[in-house]
Amino acid sequence: MSQQPDSEISGRERVLREAMRLFADRGFSGTPIQAIADAAGMAKPSLLHHFPSKDALREAVLDELLSGWKEVLPRVLFAAATGKDRFEAVIGEALRFFGGDPTRSRMLLREALDRPDELRARLNEHVQPWMGLITDFIERGQATGRIHPDVDAKAWLTEMVLLSTSHFAVSPVTDLVADEQDDEKWHARRIAEFRRIAYRSLYRSRPVSSDSKEA
Repeated sequence: MSQQPDSEISGRERVLREAMRLFADRGFSGTPIQAIADAAGMAKPSLLHHFPSKDALREAVLDELLSGWKEVLPRVLFAAATGKDRFEAVIGEALRFFGGDPTRSRMLLREALDRPDELRARLNEHVQPWMGLITDFIERGQATGRIHPDVDAKAWLTEMVLLSTSHFAVSPVTDLVADEQDDEKWHARRIAEFRRIAYRSLYRSRPVSSDSKEA
């Protein structure tokens, strides 16, 4: 969803942005259509010109949120030359996507809790195709010996998606639990640890050559 200044985005984009923010913060039931119109800086009839109902607006927010993955993930996967490049591309894209606007992750968690069946249908449409691509790359890596043979590709990928989503959705809580201030250094440490966990859980360590061993 666009992160451009208000002066550079259309009324429809502004409505989608504010609707996602309010749905994520208050929930769908707790967000009246008038509150979205007010936040977007337009009259309610103008909002309904773009979206005929609150249900239609929610569906548009989710479609906008998820549809880009069907285009972005295949592109970064096939552009990468090596397995490690693909790993970095996918992890980097997920972190950029959710880190660019943490409201995205909170919206997904809200929907998972409030309407799991409806969200599952959208995930099957928008997410399953690229999950199949990534699990295929993981299984190829297992065949070459670079990836741990006991990794369950689909389960690993599912846990990484959940971990990256929750990382940004509940960051204010984790800052309190860790007794750390909400600053850039602490978040950089958490991102680095996320990358380390993801990489070490997937790739096998390269054997140490005899020349490099201590006598």
